[in-house]
Amino acid sequence: MHTAYTGNSHYCYSNSLHMCLQHAGMADLPEPGLLECMTGMPFGALFLQFETPLFFPSHADLNPNSGMSRALSILGWTCTQWEGENVESALEALKANLKNGPILLGPLDLGFLPYDPNHRLKRGGDHFIVALKLEDGRVQVHDPQFYPFAVLPVDDLLRAWNATDLGYATSAYTLRGDFREDLRVSIDDMLKATLENARELIHAAPSGPVFFGGSQAFRMAAEVIRGGPPKAFAGLLVQFVLPIGARRCLDAADFMKSADQAETAEWLVKKAESFGLAQYYTTQEDWNRAKGLFEALAEIEDRIVECI
Repeated sequence: MHTAYTGNSHYCYSNSLHMCLQHAGMADLPEPGLLECMTGMPFGALFLQFETPLFFPSHADLNPNSGMSRALSILGWTCTQWEGENVESALEALKANLKNGPILLGPLDLGFLPYDPNHRLKRGGDHFIVALKLEDGRVQVHDPQFYPFAVLPVDDLLRAWNATDLGYATSAYTLRGDFREDLRVSIDDMLKATLENARELIHAAPSGPVFFGGSQAFRMAAEVIRGGPPKAFAGLLVQFVLPIGARRCLDAADFMKSADQAETAEWLVKKAESFGLAQYYTTQEDWNRAKGLFEALAEIEDRIVECI
């Protein structure tokens, strides 16, 4: 039996969704780790064959916004979602939706959030926060990555909120508000739907020419790591991919155990441990061992596919 993890991680959209649902009074509200599983994000891997390649511990067909839509559907909840391209319209939508309670904003660019002392180093990173109120030209927010009741000028928020440089965004400005129950769903039915969602994603791995999934994604990442990867690739691994990959696998293992998928849960724990060890070797620039771990992760991914 593995030791559960409690602590910080890059779970900004799941934590933000949790805050909004809690404020809306959802009974039997799942913890953020289970919400993350309901989004489907922990079930898969993605290698992007770009000029500068990328690797993510999530499925090619998902992003945080589409994942939250999946989670809300599983929960039997809905919300008002607004998308737009015009900054003036975005500001009006922000004011109007705040009248109904907290709103979930994102994706935003981490590089334009001045309450974070390191924001300039995070330019281009995506993020989600909860806006609480707007007054005196400033917005008060709960930022799930360290900053409750953070405050920033409206102009800075609008600059961060403009997601035109974030690859998966479908519009410049996106918000979700007025969270409400649409259909009463039992816990058992939530778990069943989450398992069906996970199975669908795990068995639907893309195979190119740009998007690669499943074990192939790990093997292609291993080849990039061989001999030392590009600096940007290595930085993404140690700052984001490996730690969130380990956390997602642990939460997925807990979910699989609750869904009576004990063998799959065991493989997910091994996957989490491999991500954790890869974090050390990648930080130490021990590329030979890091490459070996990604090859081992490919084998583990194949075992998960077989189990589930």
